Amino acid sequence: MVKKANMCILFRDETVDVVFIDYSVLGAHIKFMERLPRDEQVFAAVAERMQGIAKMPSRVTLCVPRSSVMQRTLRYPSMVQADIASMIQFEATRHVPLPESDRTLAWSAVPSPDGKQVVLNLLAARQSELRTLANRFEECGVPIDEVVPFSSAVVALLGTAPTLLVVSDVRNVELCLYGAGQLQDSQLIRRDAPGFGPERVDTAARQMASKHKDWLGDEGIGRILLAGPEPLGGEFGAAFGLHVHPLEVPQGLVAAVADTPPLTDVLVAASAELPPTLNLVENTGRKVPISKRTIVVASLCALLAVELVASMAFKTGAPALQRRQVAEELAKVKRRAAPIQRMKDKNRDLRRQLYRLDEICRSHVSTMKLLRELSEALPSDTYLRSIGYKYGEGFRIRGFSKEPDKLPELIMAIPMVEAISTSEIEKEVDDYHEFTISVTLRNPDEKNDA
Repeated sequence: MVKKANMCILFRDETVDVVFIDYSVLGAHIKFMERLPRDEQVFAAVAERMQGIAKMPSRVTLCVPRSSVMQRTLRYPSMVQADIASMIQFEATRHVPLPESDRTLAWSAVPSPDGKQVVLNLLAARQSELRTLANRFEECGVPIDEVVPFSSAVVALLGTAPTLLVVSDVRNVELCLYGAGQLQDSQLIRRDAPGFGPERVDTAARQMASKHKDWLGDEGIGRILLAGPEPLGGEFGAAFGLHVHPLEVPQGLVAAVADTPPLTDVLVAASAELPPTLNLVENTGRKVPISKRTIVVASLCALLAVELVASMAFKTGAPALQRRQVAEELAKVKRRAAPIQRMKDKNRDLRRQLYRLDEICRSHVSTMKLLRELSEALPSDTYLRSIGYKYGEGFRIRGFSKEPDKLPELIMAIPMVEAISTSEIEKEVDDYHEFTISVTLRNPDEKNDA
C-alpha cells in the first residue's frame, strides 16, 4: 500500500526545517525541503511553499521545541497495561507540575523485554502555548494534525537496540536514550550553562547510562548518533568505546534526496508513523482532496479489474456444465463404493485393536520377567520401596540395603540390563543405606538381530 503525502515542520532554536514528502507507486518524492529562519514570517513562508506545490498533504506533523514539552518515562507492572489509558490523568497529577485547566497530555507505552513491566513515555505541555503555535499555522492555511517533540517522534525508526541520540542545536543539547522500542530517558543541557563543554555532555551521558544499567545490562549503549545543525565537538564516543555516527536518512528516501543535502532530522520525523495517543493536539480527522492523478490511477485500476473479472468469468463459465456432469458421475461412484469403504474402515479398526492387544501382552510378559530377575539378583538384606518401569527403555528402583556397594554389580549381571544410568547412595541409618538406581535395558530387537 502506498503511503500518503506527509509534511513535517521541525522547530529548532533559531531555525525551522520543513519537508514535504509525496509517495506514489514509483516511490518517495521530495516536493520541497528547506530551512527557514525562526521568526514571525515563518508561518506565511511555510504556507506559501505548500500552496506552490498545489497539493494538500494528508498529514502534517509539527515537532515543537524540546523546551516546550515536559517528558517523563515511567514504569508500571505489566498487569496495568489494559488500564493504562485511564491511569494517565491520575499519574499526570503526580508527575506533571502544570495546572489541569491548561494541560494537554500524550503518551505511548510498550512492554519491557522481559514482559514484567510496561514502559510509559508521558508528554505534557501547556495547551494554550501549543494551541497558539498551531493556530498561527492554520490561520495561514497550513493544517496541523500532530504535535509532538522530535525525540518522541523518531522512536519507531531507531529500532530496539540501545541507542543514544545527541541532538545538538545553537542554544541547547538534548540527550535521548532509546531502547526496547521506547524513549527511556532524555535530558536537555543549555549551552550557556556554567561549565558547558564536551566533557559536561560526556558526563551527563555516563550518568544516564548508569541510571538505566538495570535494563541496559553489561553491554550498555550499543550506538551513538548525532543530529542537529550544530555539530558537537570532542571525542564523545570514546567514553563508551564506540564510533559516533550521524543520524541517517531512512532507506526509502535515500534516492529521493541524492542531489540535495538532506535535512536528516526532519526527513526522519516526516517518515515516522506515530501512535494515535502520541499527539499533543486533537486530531479532527480532516478530509484531504483527492488529486487528479489519484483519480486517473484509480480509474485505470478499476478498468483493469473489470477486464480481469470479465475474462475470468468467460473462461470459467463455458465448461461449467461439463464440470457439473463430472461431479454428478463422481457422486454416483462414491455412493456405489460406500459399502466397500465402510468395510475397509472396519478392517482397519480391527487391525489396530489387534496391535494394541499384542503390545499389552508383550509388555505384561516383559514386566513379569523383569521383576523375577530383580528378585533373584538382589540380596536378602535389600528391599525395595518403589520401582518405576517403562517398557523398552529402563527402570528406576529405590529402597534400602545393608550392602549398597554390591548392588550395581549384581544388577549388571541381569541379562536384559545394558547400563546403569545413575546410582545414588544416602547416609547410613540403622545399618541401612537408602539407594536410588536408574537402569537402561537392552533393546529386544537388537538381541533378535544378533
